[in-house]
Amino acid sequence: MINEPILLVADGFQQAWLKAVRKLIFFRWELRNLIVQIRSPGLFDQNIHKRISDFAEKEGFLGPKHIAYTIFPYGVYGRARNAPKLFHEYNRPKGLYERLHRRKPSWGTYFRRMTHYEGAGNVVNQLANIIDAVRTRENLSKAAYTVVIQNPGRETVRPRGGPCLNYIAVQIDSSHSATVGLLAVFRNHDFLEKAYGNYWGLCNLLRFLAAEMDAQPGPLTCISSHAYVITKMAALKALVEGL
Repeated sequence: MINEPILLVADGFQQAWLKAVRKLIFFRWELRNLIVQIRSPGLFDQNIHKRISDFAEKEGFLGPKHIAYTIFPYGVYGRARNAPKLFHEYNRPKGLYERLHRRKPSWGTYFRRMTHYEGAGNVVNQLANIIDAVRTRENLSKAAYTVVIQNPGRETVRPRGGPCLNYIAVQIDSSHSATVGLLAVFRNHDFLEKAYGNYWGLCNLLRFLAAEMDAQPGPLTCISSHAYVITKMAALKALVEGL
């Protein structure tokens, strides 16, 4: 069954994830058209984070930091201190991307696709282009800035093994003070292992873009075309009920 859209709104990404998991519990662990908006991407509860990180380690799946880093390597940005140095440190020969990819070969990472998208015979740094456009244009568009993750063709019909985050729209509001928001679309969204880290990584990406554009971070909106949990449901339910 393809249900009507379900909208959840929360102040921070951790509360948004908790709300989404509780909704999935109610709907027997599967939903279509789940829309989650996070009002304040900078909010962070260390106690909740530790509980979720400990849970991931105990159950034997990837921790939140690993997932978040595939979208935005916040530690590298903290050391680099600006976008050009971040892009260089991540994408250079023997940089962070190559080290990660050598350790676990796959289709890549989301941040790699955002900053080193290979298509039609050339390589495009989509984030650099957007930052430059926003900083240099006199007239800002409200809906012109987009980031593509998937490669057309086999990745758009592959059920598994490809990017689940498909597309990001960068939303600009310059009516009063410049504000940046993000709209992210996931085709498949695993709320056991991936969604918490995905939300965290996107919040960090949003804060990065706002800083580089001399703007304020606005809301993050995520659309999950298919939200689900297929294993460890009892353990996840017990975790959520205890938070």
